[in-house]
Amino acid sequence: MHNPPETPQALHLLYEPAGFICAFRFTDGRAHQMQWNEVIDHRSAPAEFTWLHVKTADVKIRQWMEHHSGVPGHITEFLLSSDTHPGLHMSADSVHGTLTDMKMEIGDTGTEKGALHFYLDHTRLLTLRTQPLCSTNLLRQKVLDGAGFDNTMDLFAELLRCLADGFNARLDSLNDKVDDIEFSVLSDRRPEDRAELSGIRRQLAELRRFIVPERRILSQFNRLRPAWVPTTALEDLTHALDELNELHSTVEAVYERAKLLQEEIASQMSEQMNRNLMALSILTALLMPATLVSGIFGMNVAGLPGLHDEASFWMVMAVMVGLGVATVAFLKWLKIW
Repeated sequence: MHNPPETPQALHLLYEPAGFICAFRFTDGRAHQMQWNEVIDHRSAPAEFTWLHVKTADVKIRQWMEHHSGVPGHITEFLLSSDTHPGLHMSADSVHGTLTDMKMEIGDTGTEKGALHFYLDHTRLLTLRTQPLCSTNLLRQKVLDGAGFDNTMDLFAELLRCLADGFNARLDSLNDKVDDIEFSVLSDRRPEDRAELSGIRRQLAELRRFIVPERRILSQFNRLRPAWVPTTALEDLTHALDELNELHSTVEAVYERAKLLQEEIASQMSEQMNRNLMALSILTALLMPATLVSGIFGMNVAGLPGLHDEASFWMVMAVMVGLGVATVAFLKWLKIW
């Protein structure tokens, strides 16, 4: 964002590329929105800094980054890469890396994970993404609503808070679902509770995988404390780290609740199965003597008593009922029923 294009081949960069999302110039803490032609012609004054947010998939953006952004070549190569692994790289006068964020739209990939590449020095913050992300959208809305920032680190710390806000919103939604399932489990369990809990635990595990790298990056940033970053801005970074630590603790607590609820559901299902098996066992025990008697008298062999006596049927039925009553009394005596 320092030098305007000087060659005829770069004149097409004067036209606003589709990958240009937003740009702001901050003077005395106040933000002023910039157009693309202002971005490529801009030269930072001593008391101001800028934020540029773009999409890496745009060819014009890539050409501008490679030839006219003023960012060192090896850093530009990293910023334009498809690497999604969270990380932080620091030089004497700048910081760059990758943050993991949630996409605003899941899309065809079926995953909520998105990557935000960033470059930060004392005069500018560059953020690059391939798909819409929650944190940068929240930060842009705050800037448009009049939020002021004194330096690039203040702006970056607010970006991290927006990142935490996005995670918090998702966590609150999952926590509400766990509350509903807990009420259901403790009252009248629904058949779909078990499957829903499995989905919630999967989302919580994914959310935890989002947060843990961010905490590691912030801890590394806070430990190194670059000399060009004001002390007050580092304090804001520490507060952002505290928010992520608290968020991580909350994720762990909700995950444990979901795990305990799954164990409770499994216990209830096991108890129900045991009751069903007990009922079947008692029914089998009640029918066993009658089955034995009916089997004996059902044998078609010579010498079977009562074949020619009209009262034999009722006598056999009485014996079967008597044996059933005796079985019930025996089960009561054993305290099985």
